[in-house]
Parts: sequence; C-alpha cells; structure tokens
Amino acid sequence: MNIIKVKDLSFRYQGSDNFTLKEIDFRVKKGEIIGITGKSGCGKSTLLYSLSGIIPHTVKGEKKGSVNVCGLDTEKHDIATLTTNIGFIFQNPEIQLFNVSVEDELAFIAENLNYSPEKIRRCVEFALDALDIRHLRNRYPFDLSGGEKQKVALASVISVKPEVLVLDEPTSELDARGRTAVLETLEKLNNEGMTIILAEHNLDEALPLMDRLMVLDDGRIRILEKPEDVFRNNLFFELGLRAPQSVEVGMKLRQRKMTLTIDDAAICLKDNVSNLKILRDAPQTLHRDPVIEVKNLSFQSNNRNILNDINLIVKRGEVVGLVGENGSGKTTLAMILTGLLKPTAGNVKVMGRVVEGDPREVHERVGFLFQNPENQLFCNSVKSEIAYGTEKLNENLVSKLIKQMDLEKFGDKHPLTLSRGERQRVAAATALSRDPDILIVDEPTTGQDWNHVKAFMDLLIGLNKEGKTIILITHDMRVVAEYCTRLLVMRNGEIIMDSSTRNAFANIKLLKKAGLRPAPISEISLMAGINPPILRVDEIKKVNKNC
Repeated sequence: MNIIKVKDLSFRYQGSDNFTLKEIDFRVKKGEIIGITGKSGCGKSTLLYSLSGIIPHTVKGEKKGSVNVCGLDTEKHDIATLTTNIGFIFQNPEIQLFNVSVEDELAFIAENLNYSPEKIRRCVEFALDALDIRHLRNRYPFDLSGGEKQKVALASVISVKPEVLVLDEPTSELDARGRTAVLETLEKLNNEGMTIILAEHNLDEALPLMDRLMVLDDGRIRILEKPEDVFRNNLFFELGLRAPQSVEVGMKLRQRKMTLTIDDAAICLKDNVSNLKILRDAPQTLHRDPVIEVKNLSFQSNNRNILNDINLIVKRGEVVGLVGENGSGKTTLAMILTGLLKPTAGNVKVMGRVVEGDPREVHERVGFLFQNPENQLFCNSVKSEIAYGTEKLNENLVSKLIKQMDLEKFGDKHPLTLSRGERQRVAAATALSRDPDILIVDEPTTGQDWNHVKAFMDLLIGLNKEGKTIILITHDMRVVAEYCTRLLVMRNGEIIMDSSTRNAFANIKLLKKAGLRPAPISEISLMAGINPPILRVDEIKKVNKNC
C-alpha cells in the first residue's frame, strides 16, 4: 500500500524565476524509511515542505502536480488536518519552539488535537523517554543548546505518533549520544509501522535504517534505489556527493560486497589489511606566542554552572577542534572568548589583552561564526551583508569572499531566502570580512554537502597557513579527523581531554564518557585492531605494507 504518492510535482517560490522542484514523481509504501540526500540547495527542504503541506499553505509560490499523503491531497486539506497524520521537523529547530517550558512544548500538539488530559500526559512521558530529555522537562527551550533544541523539536512531533514522519537533517546538531537516541527512536517507531522520510547530508549513521535512498540534484530525482545500488551508481559520485566511510573502506579495498555498516567495514578491513605499520603523527613544533590564554575561567547562568575552572592556552597558527556533547559548554566558552559573554570568575586574554566582556575589544582580532547563521544576518542582500563587516566598502574583498564561498549567483538575494547551507556560507563570509587573526566557527558544516564542507575547510586551512588561528566547534568527527591537529574534549563545563586528534580518538573510553564517538573510519580501524587509529580512508595505504 502506497502511503505517499507524488506525481509530476514542480514548485517555484514566489518571486523566483526558476523552479526549485522539477517533475518529481515517486511512491512510498507504508512502513518504509526513505532517505533523501543531495547537494546544498538541491531541493530537499522544498520537497519535505511539499510532503508536509507547508507548501502550498504557508509557503507560497507556483505549484504543479499533486502530493497525496495518508490519503489526503495536501493542497485540498488544511495544515490542521494534515498535522493529525504528518509530523514535520524543520532543519532549524527554533522555528517550531515557542512555549515557555519543554513540557509545554511536548504537550502542545496533543492539546491542539483535543486529547484528554491523561492522553496528553502519556504523550509527554513517551516523548521525554524516547529522546532521553527528562532532565530538560522544566527548562525554557531557548536556553537550551542547539542539539538540545533539536531533540525537543523531534520529541514534540513524535509525541502523538503520526503515521508519517518527515525530518529535515534531524541529527545535524546532535552529539553521538543524541544521534544514537534519535536513530534508535526512529527505528522503534518504524518497527511500529510509522513511515519515515529523512533528509540527511551525513549518511554514516543513518544509512543502515534506510530502505531506499533518493538522490536529488537541481530539483530532480536522479537516483531512487536501495542504498547498495545507489553507491554502485557512478552518478552518485559524479554529482559530487560523498559515501559513508564504511562504504569507502570497501571501495578502497575493491570489495564486491557493499560494506554499508561500520561492523561490515571493520571485518573487511581486518580481513584485507595485514603486515601493519604503526601510524604516528609528526611532533608539533609550535614555538609561537599564545593568542588565547584562559585562566581559572568559570561561568554561571540562572544559578547553573555552565563552565568550571577552565584553563587553556591556544598558540598562533593552531587548528583546534572543540568537541563535547550538547550542553557541555562549547558555545558558551566561544562566546566568552569573543567578548559576547562576561565570565563569572577567572580571565581571558586575546592577543595579550584582557577581554572584559565588551565584544568591541576583540571584534577586530576575533571572527565568530554563530551556530545559527540567522543570528548574524540582517541586511537585505548577500553583497551588503558581507560588505557590512568591512571598515570601508571594499568591492574586491566582497567579490573575493563571494567567489570563495560559492555565492556568486546569490549576490543580490536576501540572505534569509537561501537554504540553511547557503546562509551558513554567507555568515562565514561576514566573519572573514574583517580579516581576523583568530577565527572561531561554531558548527560550520551544518546543512552543507561535502563539496561545500571541503571548500570551506580548505579555505580555513589556507588562512591557517597564512598564520591565522582556527578554533572549530563541531559534532562532525570526519571534519575533525581530516583538519584538526589538536582536540579539546568538554564535558559538564570542563575540558577533560587535550591531546592530538589521533590520540584522542584512540581513547574510546573517555570519548564515550563525553557522549562522543571518533570518526567512523577511526572506529572501524580500532575495531579491526589498528591502534593508533586511522583518521582518513586514504591512510589505509599507509598502514598496509601490502597496498
């Protein structure tokens, strides 16, 4: 039985000359999990809006074709009716959070469906347990970290167990523990009969759940097959997409059988790699001045300890990864380093000057890319947004940044009309517009396809080679493995590990304590008995004397 029927769907946003979706046609059987992937701006979110009824009821434009979900034509039935059958999670969770407590947020949909008080209570209790967020029950949603907001948004929607669940990058801001909780919850709901449509850039962990994988490009379905058949199709790679590292391992070792899971890849690696060489990183020889000095730093908010006695030195020219579970204090620490928050105790020096909580003191020296790009976008065009950060209008610099960030076709567009990944690149360009000595970037890969992640990280490494210091806050351990030489691990407001990335990834016990996992290839290599672990798939050649 087909629970979703999409026929000849095309859509053009109001004010746009081009169609974002073009002749989309597919069916989904009840109980399937369909993954959707593709480059940033390929139409994933627009397709999900169409499945949920947000298009055409809330987002206006020219729509052709039909969308039928749970027997309901999404154009002929209002949002209230569709909500009883279709749950939707936005890419930006803040869009759907507006109550004064997490508990009220979880009860909201059930209350609007006129459930009895007892049934509402059961919905709330189910959602709290499903996402392991009981400790957030009485918190104000907008005081939460980005990942915690993402879990609350998902919990609010699954509380009423809709027949169809549509999710836009639901794990993009979550730590390993949170991602596991979300994916296990989705698997459980699917086993109970729920149909799930899941858009994801990062397929490493979600892939094993998917019955079929849809690849979108330029608003069209280019591939819709079982995952193993998708990766056998050269078109996937021609479109500039990146396979999960488990799949890359099998391909690197020229295996006929597709290695779709970490377990499969570990067995494959162990069976095919012998006569091992030990990987050792070149020793760091940074005899440079410190650019950031943190001493006995603590921070409290609403009578809660957020940071506890942080001591840290970052030297000029380092590329430092800052990781930790959601709510561990990463963003708070970054905001203190940039002068946006004032510490409760201790002090911070940037470039030898004490930061007193006035961002103007460090604004010229430290660029900061917010986790949510909307928080730093307020001009009417991409060009004016980037130019705003310069002391004087510098057309050459603006043009250079627009080109570097692949924003040339968006120069005159309003930033908030762009996709999440495109907005992220605009925000990055604004952070770079003052040519800072230190750049702190908070989750810069959220909503980005691999091509844009690589382009952005290569840009950062290029700046680093010019002497700039980079601090990268991220949950994407693949990016950490490939680009960061030093790793700081936070837990409960404290730095619990400070070491090289390779050594940090070898310490599975401590990472697990912090709610983290290493990059998939590192986990695969450790399971295969390779320790210190591999950081990149191409290092397989380095450890295997037979390659």
